[in-house]
Amino acid sequence: MNLLRHAWRALRREALAGDLLTVFAALVLGVAVMTAVGTLVNRVNLALTGSAAEMLGGDLGVAGRDDPPATFADEAQRRGLAHTRLASFGSVLFQGDASQMASIKAVEAGYPLRGALRVRATPGGTLIADAGMPAKGQAYADPRLLQALGLKAGDDLEFGAGTLRIAGIIESEPDAGGDLLTLSPTLLVNRADVEGTGLLGPGSRINYRLMFAGTATDIAAFRQWLLPQVKGMRLLSVNDTQRGVRQAFDLAGRFLGLSALLAVLLAGVATALAANRFALRRIDQVAILRCLGARQRDILFGLALQLLMLAVPACAIGIGLGMAAQEGLVQVLGSLVPQRLPLPEAMPALTGAGIGLLLLFGFALPPLLRLRGVPPMRVLNRSFAALPPASLLAYVAALAASLILAVQVTGDLKLALWVLGGLAGLAVAAGVVGFLLLQLLRGLQHRLHGNWRLGLAALTRRRMLAVMQLVGLSLSLCALLLLAVIGPGLLQQWRERLPADTPNYFLINIQPEQRDSVLAALQGLGADDASIEPMATGRLIAINGKPPLRVDRTPADDSQPQGEGQRDDDDENRPLNFSWRSTFPPANTLVNGTFWTPDSTAAEASVEIGWAKRYGVYPGDRITIAVGEQEREFSVTSVRKADWNTFRPNFFVLLNPNAVGDTPHNLLSAFHLPAGQAAGLGALVRAQPNLSLLDVDAVISQVRDVMERVAQAVQLVMVFSLLAGVLVLLAALQATAGERRYDSAVLRTLGATRRQLRGAVLVEFGALGALAALLAVGAAAVIGVAVSQKVFELPLLPPWPGLLLGGLLGIALSLLAGWLGTRRILHTPPALALREA
Repeated sequence: MNLLRHAWRALRREALAGDLLTVFAALVLGVAVMTAVGTLVNRVNLALTGSAAEMLGGDLGVAGRDDPPATFADEAQRRGLAHTRLASFGSVLFQGDASQMASIKAVEAGYPLRGALRVRATPGGTLIADAGMPAKGQAYADPRLLQALGLKAGDDLEFGAGTLRIAGIIESEPDAGGDLLTLSPTLLVNRADVEGTGLLGPGSRINYRLMFAGTATDIAAFRQWLLPQVKGMRLLSVNDTQRGVRQAFDLAGRFLGLSALLAVLLAGVATALAANRFALRRIDQVAILRCLGARQRDILFGLALQLLMLAVPACAIGIGLGMAAQEGLVQVLGSLVPQRLPLPEAMPALTGAGIGLLLLFGFALPPLLRLRGVPPMRVLNRSFAALPPASLLAYVAALAASLILAVQVTGDLKLALWVLGGLAGLAVAAGVVGFLLLQLLRGLQHRLHGNWRLGLAALTRRRMLAVMQLVGLSLSLCALLLLAVIGPGLLQQWRERLPADTPNYFLINIQPEQRDSVLAALQGLGADDASIEPMATGRLIAINGKPPLRVDRTPADDSQPQGEGQRDDDDENRPLNFSWRSTFPPANTLVNGTFWTPDSTAAEASVEIGWAKRYGVYPGDRITIAVGEQEREFSVTSVRKADWNTFRPNFFVLLNPNAVGDTPHNLLSAFHLPAGQAAGLGALVRAQPNLSLLDVDAVISQVRDVMERVAQAVQLVMVFSLLAGVLVLLAALQATAGERRYDSAVLRTLGATRRQLRGAVLVEFGALGALAALLAVGAAAVIGVAVSQKVFELPLLPPWPGLLLGGLLGIALSLLAGWLGTRRILHTPPALALREA
């Protein structure tokens, strides 16, 4: 027998059968969603890695409060590496009555080492693609700075004791870091113009950088030489760049990964159910072939060839559909992804094809293995082999391999374990509950009458198929609820991190004696939520009487023995900003300990959990903070988790206000000002020049835009997952179509009416749908809360109205499928149905 020709003929003859179409559609969806998400993640990661050096302004850097020693530059030059120095600091610039907080960046020859500084001589003028550093006496300015100060290109700007001529308008700067929260506009100056101002003297609040560029091998070797030399400084690498973009895309990737994981799992379940029906419908065919002398392995190989021939075009279509979908995702995400994405690599498409083959052989092959045990006597006695252990092993291997590939594509093992683990638990629970209830119904069946007896008898008579149906329905309904109810809930929680009254302005450097007048002025402008918080700057000098040691870094880069803490000289030199308040701060969650009462006078401190982990601080420990010549010790009484995305003031360390004494401090205010009221802020700042105003309204708008684009992209991917869920519903409801047709024909031959048969089928599907909906709603609530808290870190409560409505819709779909299936059966003559069965 020519197996290839036989398989091709069989496939052409049966290509439009419902089970093969379901397998084909499941493969297309699984491959498409993995290809789309995998290709998008791959392209963005390549783009971020490729442009990281440009965003950093070099391949490697050293930063600190002190200018890096000349020996670093000398060694770099000896190794053939390019290098340049930078100094940056914040300063308020004045021009007449106008003032603006600016980020001053003083550069030397060679800047920038990577990327290009793009400036225009005039607005809309010719773009200078590689401007280099400004000449002495000149500066390049961010257009926001010029607008705030009322200047234009060619004007003179007051700087220190002299002036600088604005020689160009900054179009883009290579070392901006890709951070979404760049608050202060940049003024780029020649370092020689800063040297004589006294701004770079001892004790100045300046960040120095020494940047290097060279080949990857030379940079790696130089990094190893630098590691033991950078005490009190920190290394800058490409991993420090584009954090805003990376964080936004990481969160987007989690949402996309959730949809992709569910789509692949549902496609696998649909494939397994359809393949099981495919195998059951070929039992008699296999028995006849056995009677004619065909070997078991030839029969099995021929059936496998049919599925393989089906899989090849399905994978090709899925890859093409996935590539088109990822282009759509790129367009939807817009500014969230880099502007110049590299061409796709082959690996994501190959991984998508691998998912397709896994779905085929992992979920479709086990039912075919049962056909190996079909005896020739099946033609006479209707016998059939049980599911062999090899089939169960194939299912387990397919699930494990799918998990590995899905994690490779989405890059989020934690998300995959929580989602797939929860759904696996649901499958086990549905199987156990279904089997036990069917056993119970067998004992109660004789007490029932009419449609209830006929409908439930159909379930108990086909227990294994009924349990398989229940598992498939539960998984599909749960996945659909996760996508249609939990997914939008998570996206809404993400959006609500930035409500309409999110603070869009900050005032800093408020003096204590200005508190009442500034607060009254802000409230007069319409900032009803304005509050003023104290802020002091000091240094952490001791924990439990010993110098602070960081425990969140491995000591591999230090000479300390393995397992000991590492002295963090950089953080010791870096100022520690702290505050105090009598009530628990908003946008914070108490993790451990007890926050002090307003009337407490004890020297108590509350620390943020990230800072606490950094230094290994727990309630009961003592921290010593130095402010100027003062040193004060506080006992840590609580640990908080702060939400840093709310644009409200948060501090690593909070102190009891009744124990801070006369600690020198300034005040700051974060407030929301309605549109059109910002003009009054200029008058306030001009009247009190020590105030510095930060406008973050544009930044908040950008973050909201990112959220909306991510939501749209997730909805696009969810379409694939929802289609896969519908496939599972269809496959699960069709799993027993042949058996129901045979039973109905027998009952009609024995005199059953159409009304009785319709009622029995509705009871069968209603009971099955109700139990599946109950299990699915509970599982979706548990999985949704677990994923929101453990993976997305969002405080989601189970949206019971949506879940219950989804459960009712699931029951309605089950009843509708039973009713539609009954109509077809009732219009089939009993004799024909018996012959086909």
